Formats: sequence, C-alpha cells, structure tokens
Amino acid sequence: PTTALAMAQPFCHSRLLLSTGITMHVVQLSPPPTVPTKGAVLCVHGFPDTWFGYRHQLRPLANRGWHVIVPDQRGYGETESPKGDPSKYEMRLLCADMCALLDALGLEKVVLLGHDWGGMLVWNMALQHKERVAAVASVCTPFYPNNPSKNPWQGMRANPGRFDYQIWFNTAEAEAELAEDPCYTVKCTIRGTGKDDVRVFAEFADAELLNKPPTEKGGFLKGMPSKDRCPRSSILSEEELQYYAAQFAHSGYYGPLSWYRNVERNWIWMCSTAGRKLEQPALMISAGRDP
Repeated sequence: PTTALAMAQPFCHSRLLLSTGITMHVVQLSPPPTVPTKGAVLCVHGFPDTWFGYRHQLRPLANRGWHVIVPDQRGYGETESPKGDPSKYEMRLLCADMCALLDALGLEKVVLLGHDWGGMLVWNMALQHKERVAAVASVCTPFYPNNPSKNPWQGMRANPGRFDYQIWFNTAEAEAELAEDPCYTVKCTIRGTGKDDVRVFAEFADAELLNKPPTEKGGFLKGMPSKDRCPRSSILSEEELQYYAAQFAHSGYYGPLSWYRNVERNWIWMCSTAGRKLEQPALMISAGRDP
C-alpha cells in the first residue's frame, strides 16, 4: 500500500529481512549534503499509527543533521504481521527487532524517540539494551519503574478504569470491529483536539454511549459517529486518510492489538531491570490536550 503520496516524498523506502526473522518496512531520510551528520534518530510509533505518523518530523530532524529512521513496527503497515500467537508481540521481541534493525543498518548506537507504545519500547530499550541507546525521548508515555511484587495485568483486570479499552483489545471481537472498515476506524481514532475537530465529532456522536467502557458496551467504536456521518479530522487530508486506511487494510489489526496482549509477559521480562535507573540523557514530552 505504498501510495503515490508516500513515494512522492523525498524519503527512502526499503524492506529489510531482520535477524529476528521479520521483514520490516523502513523509511529513512539523511541530512542534506551541506549539513554535517550528528548521528541517527530511530523513531518508534505506537497505536493506532504507522511510520506515517512521523512524516512531519522527518525533514526537520534531517535538516538539523540527523539520519532519521522510521520503521513500521512489527504487525503494522508493510512490516510483517505474524498471526496465531500473541506472544510474538511481547516487548522482548519488539526490542529485539529494533536491535536487529540497527545491525542491518550498520549502526552501533542511536537516539530513540517513541510515542504511545513506542514510548514504552524506547524506555525498555534504554534499560535492556543500553549499549545501543545514546539518548532517549518519549511523547505521552512516561517511564514507569517496574514493580516485581505487583502483577499489573491482575490489577488491570480487577479494576481497569480508564484502561478498560485495553481489556477489550484482548478480545477477538475488538480485532473484528476495527478491521471491518479501516477507513472508518482511522477517522475515529486519528483525530486532532482542536475546538472545531472536537465539536464536529461530538455533534454526531452518542455522548452517553461514548462514555461507557468498551467491555460494557461491547465495542471500542460504539457511540462514535456513524460511518456516514463521521467527519475526517482536520489533521488529515483525504489522501492521508486513505493512505492510513490502506496501511491498516493491509496489516489488519491482529498485530497492533497483540501489543496489548502481553502485559503479564512484559512485566515478567521487565523484572530483570527493576530498580535500575536510566543512564542516558532522557526527555519526556507530555501533550497538553492528550485525552
């Protein structure tokens, strides 16, 4: 699904077979010839995104001397999406993919930038593979020290609260719901928080149903505007919307949702670094209107 929109941009698209056995779609941009190279930045997206979420950051970073690398993560976009076993998406393997990508590109060390699940990944990279990380930054996802005495999955299932959607994402019904119409799903899930965006979305939404937990109402999208009335967010052009939709139509949602299906496995793996502090320069960026 690499459309003319993506290919028209001055980015280098490639597909690499990694030592982890995953074929990964990678987008890169090098600094202009007149700009000295400072190093490499590896950008890691989260849910519900792909490499395309960093399209506005590639040029500014490259123009400042950085070799920018943005892959579709395992299960997303044009990267391979293993099926049938959610454990293939545990954090240990996702971090191994990033190490294998650096090996394939001949890079010893990079600056890591992550958003959402990508933030969780880059924090773990900085702890588990610190020799590969020069510095680390995360947008919206803070660093959570691991507690070996407290299984987060047990607590989440007993009292999910605002994380109820993550319980729902562990069901086959959630995957079917999101995959039924990827364009509609993207309309509902990739949105801006500007006043006009919020107003037009709310105008056609069922507020009462929208505020109910997904496990209670039996759906993540229930309560959102119907397919025929759901407005496209102003942060996406029609062409960008269609590109995102094509990416998720290609990958499906088994892979993306499987990132949510390894909370306990991730916790067990992360116990090995409990109490360890980050040694690299670290930056946390919080969004002022992150819902």
